Amino acid sequence: MLKGVLLTINKRLGRLSSPDESLLSSSLVLGKLIAAKSKVVNQSKQCLKAISVSCCLSLAYLGAAGAISGCSSSDLPEHEVLVKDPVDFKVEGVSGELLANVEAHLNSMAVISKKRAFFYVREIEEVSRKALRAYGYYHPKIKVTLPNKDDDKARTVLVNIDQGKPLFIRNCTVEILGEGLEYQVFQDILDSSKLHPYEKLNHGYYEQLKKDIHQTALSLGFFDGKFTSSRILVYQDQNAADIELLYDSGKRYKFGKLLMDEATAKLFIPSEKLQKFHQGDDFSTLDINNFTSYLNQTGYYNSVDVRPALDQAQNYEVPLELRLDRRPNNNVRLGVGFSTDEGPRVLMEWNKPLLNDRGDSFSSLTTLTKVTQEAQFIYKIPRNNPNLDYYTINASQMHVDLNDTLSDRSQLALHYVANETGVWRRDYALRLEYEDYSQGSEDGYALNLIPALKLSRRESSGGFDPSRGYSLSLEVLGGSRAVTDHSFVQANISYKGVISPSENTRFLFKVNQGATFGPDSTNVPPSLRYFAGGDNSIRGFGYRDRAPMQPYGTGLKGARYLTTGTAEFQFPFGVSSSRLALFLDAGLATDEYDRENEILYGPGIGYRFLSPYGIVRVDIAAGIQEEHENQYHLHFAFGPEF
Repeated sequence: MLKGVLLTINKRLGRLSSPDESLLSSSLVLGKLIAAKSKVVNQSKQCLKAISVSCCLSLAYLGAAGAISGCSSSDLPEHEVLVKDPVDFKVEGVSGELLANVEAHLNSMAVISKKRAFFYVREIEEVSRKALRAYGYYHPKIKVTLPNKDDDKARTVLVNIDQGKPLFIRNCTVEILGEGLEYQVFQDILDSSKLHPYEKLNHGYYEQLKKDIHQTALSLGFFDGKFTSSRILVYQDQNAADIELLYDSGKRYKFGKLLMDEATAKLFIPSEKLQKFHQGDDFSTLDINNFTSYLNQTGYYNSVDVRPALDQAQNYEVPLELRLDRRPNNNVRLGVGFSTDEGPRVLMEWNKPLLNDRGDSFSSLTTLTKVTQEAQFIYKIPRNNPNLDYYTINASQMHVDLNDTLSDRSQLALHYVANETGVWRRDYALRLEYEDYSQGSEDGYALNLIPALKLSRRESSGGFDPSRGYSLSLEVLGGSRAVTDHSFVQANISYKGVISPSENTRFLFKVNQGATFGPDSTNVPPSLRYFAGGDNSIRGFGYRDRAPMQPYGTGLKGARYLTTGTAEFQFPFGVSSSRLALFLDAGLATDEYDRENEILYGPGIGYRFLSPYGIVRVDIAAGIQEEHENQYHLHFAFGPEF
């Protein structure tokens, strides 16, 4: 009778053609949602369900419903479970997905008292049968064994299952009608589906295919799409099932006008070029998501809301409603941190976004550590795209007191950043630098006008812990005595990559190469010389404390060349969100590449904690250098891999 009622309801809805599908359409979903939940449920819901079930069972077995008349949800204290002898379940005879689904369904039942368990035998069998049908098993044999009444400690209901033979798909007809027939994305969905003739019937695969088709259609603007037929015809006596899914996508909608109020229209002026679609283009939620992301990246807005106005669609065009909230005129950020390279760190940042309708912005950043103090000011002027195509005017002042280096450097720079075309981010710069320095026993000052070009690109699988990816940076800069104090050319190359031999392991590798050429390559200011050692160089050595020495050992001189490399393997070791790391750093800073060069090695072991905000890295490394005693350093860092 229950199946008949469900069949009638579903026929009215025009969705399902068999009572078996109506009973099982959400069975797998239910199993996955409640698999991890406690058997103790909200008392009010428990009591109402107990009333319904107990009434039916009492009428069947006792002929009266008064056996539970004392149970009233209004009389029970909230969040309190009154059953003092609840039973649990043990399922035997099945394993894997079947076992998990049966257990999940049984645990979703109201708490059952051991004294009343007899009245629930039929319901336990039906719930188990429903869980098995979700995976295509329609002929199970189920035996329910209740706990021993004479043993107070016995509380386990044993459910023994012989799953029987599964149903197999005989005919599987899945078709896309309408304009959607011309789109490869729908064919890709059908090809990747696990519903095929001669495969076991799985209601979960069926529901997932329906969901994938409909959600993809909506994301492409097929707002009139619907299933003209969606049914599973089950033939239990033949152990067979026929599937029919026909989806009429209808006509694809286009983008309509961009709707906004007066305040948003004014805020949108500097970001208009970020809109890559226009009225009349095919609708796509991917375009909307990208548009929203671009607007957020500008830093102009506190919130960005872009949504299709389906209720205003006309002539197959859907307008978009845009709402922007401006960021405050002044944004101040204070931060503290610590690194083993520079010790305690204090950071102060001040930003003034959206200074005018052109989209100009101003920012300043001050960083204070024991060895470096730096203040920089940046004025940004969009040229075309405020995220990818803009000018900046930079001014900075830095003081360095580290090892044998004492330096005060002032810089004024003009940058043009272009990243709107191609895969390379291009940074063209002209820097005017004045540096007053002492490097060991060497004192001097330098005024250099330095043109520079930096190319960079980065690709990864995303997140703080990418499973694959790389970053590559190439920089060339130089100066000439015709207009400045030194003639030189310097090139820097940096490459970092990550691959994953398995889901929870990572192999990281880094290579850095720097070189200075020209008549003044050995006496450029310290900021243009190379030093090795530290968290991001060769672990096991102090920060920038390895380089060629000055004559007579009067201190570090700095190098013309720098070569470093890293190989690191990360693997889980049984602690949640954690990995161990084995690594080897190696390299050297030198004035000449010859046989007398001493290669520095930094082998070590580390710990990685994968927090929601970045990766915490703690390393212990040994610094190995020929004719020197080994030294050991603890290194700490926090942030993304790259």
